[in-house]
Amino acid sequence: MSWSPTQRPNVVWITLDSVRQDHTSIDGYDRETTPNLQSIANRPSGVAFDTCIAAANWSLPSAASIATGTYPEYHRTGYDTDVLSENVDTVAERFRDVGYHTVGVSANHYFSEATGLDRGFEEFKEIMPSEFVSEVPARTLLEFFLKIRTHSGGFTREKTKHRPDYLVNEIVKNQLSACAESDDPFFVSAHYHGAHVPYYPPPTWQDTFESDLIESPRAASERAFRHTADLHTAIGKTEAFTEEDWNALSVMYDTLVAYSDALVGDLFDHLEALPLDDTVFVVTADHGDLLGEQGLLGHKFVLHDGLTRVPAVVHGLDALVDQSDELIQHLDIIRTLVERAGGDTDGLHGIDLQTEQRSHALSQRGPGIESALKKIWETNPDFDASDLHEEGLSAIRTDTFRFQRSNDSAELFALPDEQTDVSEDYPSKRAELSAELDRRLSEIDSPSIDTAAAADFSDDVKDQLADLGYVVD
Repeated sequence: MSWSPTQRPNVVWITLDSVRQDHTSIDGYDRETTPNLQSIANRPSGVAFDTCIAAANWSLPSAASIATGTYPEYHRTGYDTDVLSENVDTVAERFRDVGYHTVGVSANHYFSEATGLDRGFEEFKEIMPSEFVSEVPARTLLEFFLKIRTHSGGFTREKTKHRPDYLVNEIVKNQLSACAESDDPFFVSAHYHGAHVPYYPPPTWQDTFESDLIESPRAASERAFRHTADLHTAIGKTEAFTEEDWNALSVMYDTLVAYSDALVGDLFDHLEALPLDDTVFVVTADHGDLLGEQGLLGHKFVLHDGLTRVPAVVHGLDALVDQSDELIQHLDIIRTLVERAGGDTDGLHGIDLQTEQRSHALSQRGPGIESALKKIWETNPDFDASDLHEEGLSAIRTDTFRFQRSNDSAELFALPDEQTDVSEDYPSKRAELSAELDRRLSEIDSPSIDTAAAADFSDDVKDQLADLGYVVD
């Protein structure tokens, strides 16, 4: 379907790192973590999808799928290469090619120039420690330091306690204000740090859910930070975690979700105040985080709903407002938006949500978890990784089942139970979903890709990634 230029919407896409759907207010969670997302979804042009399934379980492959509108099996980024192939078109290029002004803002090293995910953005700003001075206006930096207890780690030299999202939010607001001065439609995509490990909310936020804490907010935040600042060591010790440990992790994770939600509310209010018409506002997450499921913390190991089921709130697409109970993927929202923009949708893997419905969702995790497992085994040689699928893993999910398979083995889960293999109880369902997975994978014809390509991360960036729990060679 083609659209005239006057019908083409502006698009603002916000990705919050590591936010799982079942810890949000829009999913009926018992802590009020996302009142702003709920408010946006409750507006006449808003919708919060119950089941949005990410294409991958950690930042690089998921960000690449969002950036390209394709599955990891196709783009291969974060699957068996670190850099997006030039042979894979980006969503930003598709918007740019039909006259959109394209802007990218990132607080994540995996959504960056180094990985090629900046391609197609006419302006791209990386809000990293080494780029603060060059990318952030002096006034914004001053405001950040004056509010450092509200928006970062407070007065501490522990660098991983500091968070960049206030700066990201202010940069996005500035970019939106600039875009509003032009007659051209725009596509703005921003990746926030969100609830990513380590879990250490800004000091003035640490008592947000104080009534749910076993110990003081300060003690709980320090406990949660200690466990998530050295993630692989913590995973090796989870069997010995106390009630205080799990309580601190849960509450401080939720506090980070609440802080991220507050920034989204501030950004949406800013957008609403601008003289703009027909703007689509999307808020989602690249993946979630595990909080003890399968003895794990963080992400990257499995294709569990705690990692792949993420929030997805869309405001400004009236055709979607009655579809909250549909199974969707990021790729579907992307396809729908490119279609609305009049862009080229050839090669996109999603469906147009205005005219189609999805029955199955595909998620993938590449091989390469061995290095992380070795780190865990250094702490706990007896850690049982037998159900983690060291080979590449693909999963097909419906509303009620998930079937997953690697070269090692395959399992069928009757959701929400993700521990018990029910293959013997539902043999026909297992066969059906196995065949569906075969069909989906056979339809993905990956282009010629240099799988030896490695991101050119500096030593400083590698150190920062290690601080975030990634094993970087």
